[in-house]
Order: sequence, then C-alpha cells, then structure tokens
Amino acid sequence: MYQKYYRRHMIKSVIIIIFLLAFAIISTYLIYNNFSGKREKDIDTGKMEVVFHSKEGNKINLTKFNPVTDAVGLSSTEYGFTVKNGTLDSVNYKIVLETNTNRVNKDECLNNTIPNELLKLSLRVDHQAPVARILSEYEDSVLYEDTLAPNSEEDYSIRLWAINSDFVIDRDSHYHAIIKVIEEG
Repeated sequence: MYQKYYRRHMIKSVIIIIFLLAFAIISTYLIYNNFSGKREKDIDTGKMEVVFHSKEGNKINLTKFNPVTDAVGLSSTEYGFTVKNGTLDSVNYKIVLETNTNRVNKDECLNNTIPNELLKLSLRVDHQAPVARILSEYEDSVLYEDTLAPNSEEDYSIRLWAINSDFVIDRDSHYHAIIKVIEEG
C-alpha cells in the first residue's frame, strides 16, 4: 500500500516538474524573441544588410529641443547601425539623412521643424573618433560615402543636437529624419 502511494506521488511530482520546465523554456524563448525583435531592425538594400540597433530602426524623431554644447550633444542619444556586405564583391554605398515627410505631416509640425543650420550631427565610423558638423554643411544630405569590402561589416553611430546660438529655438520644435544606406552602381 505504501509503495502504491509513493509511486503515485512520484508520478505527480515528475509531471509537475516537467510542466514547470516546459513553461520556463517556452516563456524564456517568447520573452527573448519579443525583446530581440524590438531592439534591432534589419533592412536589406540588395547586396548589403543594414541592422539598426534600436527599436526606432532607421527613424530619428526628436522633439522638445534644448540647445546644448557639443560636449553634451556628443553624449546624447545614439542612433547606431551596422552595414554588412555578405557578398564576394566590394560594394559602394552612401549614408543619407532625409527628412521624414510622413512623420512631419502626421505631427503637423512643418512650421516647428528646426532648420538644418541649427542642428549639429556627429558621425562615428567603426569605432573611430566621431566627426561633428553642422547638418547644413553636408552636401545633398550625404553623411558618408565608402566602399565595403567583401564579407565585411562596419558600425556607425549618429548623434544629433541643437547648437547653442543666438537664435531662440521654440520648445515645441521637432526634427524628423530617416537614415538611409544607398548602394551605388
């Protein structure tokens, strides 16, 4: 009689342990997939893959600006991404920052958009020292041009801030842009 009770109790215990283990494994898998999907956004440009390392992907949406010094701007929010070339050929490409007209129209902030002359952009290429310039100094909004060797990748980060100037920036000012990586040739 005692053995029957012991056997029944062991079977129940094993079933409960198996259920808890399965629940833990499935939960961990679902949580990981949920968060990893929100961290990185992939864009395929043809020969290259671009992986953006934030949930916003390639979109920059800045609101409620306060003009800051370069030291503070260089520590502001980073928009990081990696450009990967998985082919056997070198690929020429350029990084462009375009106005996100869909977001400007959605927010109805065309009159509150900060002009490029009052924005400073820092571009860091593959762990080198960042280069900061006034946004209007970039010709045709091209931030960087390069050739990516076969089976290689490069990391980039962009930081954007309003510069200290005599011009008064309205606290309701906005800036909306899209980072594009465009293959050439």
